[in-house]
Amino acid sequence: MGALRMKRQNEKKSLLILNLMPNKLETEKQLNYVFKNNNEILEKTYCYPGTHHFKSIQPKEVKERYRSFEEIKGNQYDGLLITGAPVEHIPFNDVDYWDEFCQIIEWSKNHCKKSLLLCWAAQAGMYCIARVPKRICTEKVFGIYKLNIQSEKHELLRGLDDNMCMPFSRYSTNNVEDLSGGAFDVIADSPDVGPVIIETKDQKFTFVTGHPEYETKTLDEEYKRDVNKGKKIKKPANYYASHDNKIINTWTTYSQQLFNNWVKSL
Repeated sequence: MGALRMKRQNEKKSLLILNLMPNKLETEKQLNYVFKNNNEILEKTYCYPGTHHFKSIQPKEVKERYRSFEEIKGNQYDGLLITGAPVEHIPFNDVDYWDEFCQIIEWSKNHCKKSLLLCWAAQAGMYCIARVPKRICTEKVFGIYKLNIQSEKHELLRGLDDNMCMPFSRYSTNNVEDLSGGAFDVIADSPDVGPVIIETKDQKFTFVTGHPEYETKTLDEEYKRDVNKGKKIKKPANYYASHDNKIINTWTTYSQQLFNNWVKSL
């Protein structure tokens, strides 16, 4: 029985990644790191919404390896991962690829075993499925926040505990009251940032409202970028050591375990 389980865990699994971030290669690097225990068994296909109008010129490597949704929609995949996107200040319906995003969510129900949506994609996915509204925050949710694990026995939360932390970088949030209609289960939350890990009742969709994939210096780079642009922004919370601004990574081990659990569930 143990040998059979090990064989299944080592079988190749197909993963479609809809990368909505502007710096696609940087996001790939981040995802490869949190998937590091599974990179050898994951056959990744990178995708972009064909209706999106890119504001920047994409590297040659991206143009060569990425496929439009139209090109891959006839395929079947074990998993779908959708990244965040820096568009949380825009109403969902005004995002240029919104119709295609919703089409992909609907398509995935019959073409992917499970889907994992991060940050903006998590909020957008819940709105697309059940019209869960996002709430614009008065200031940016920015920093490292500890989570409350609701069920340590849940397959996605195995090996995790209430010391689990996660990076957040967004201007919008969801209220737990908006998730109480029966379509979702909140399996991890935070008093500071609200619902964090949410599932549909059938466990087909998992929504993570933070950025578990962020590397050690990502929030530091975002903070300095915004300061240089003249934006009024507070330092990321619970991120820098108070005496010397040294960064202590408290989240990546947990993020890797979360992603590992999700891959095992496919």
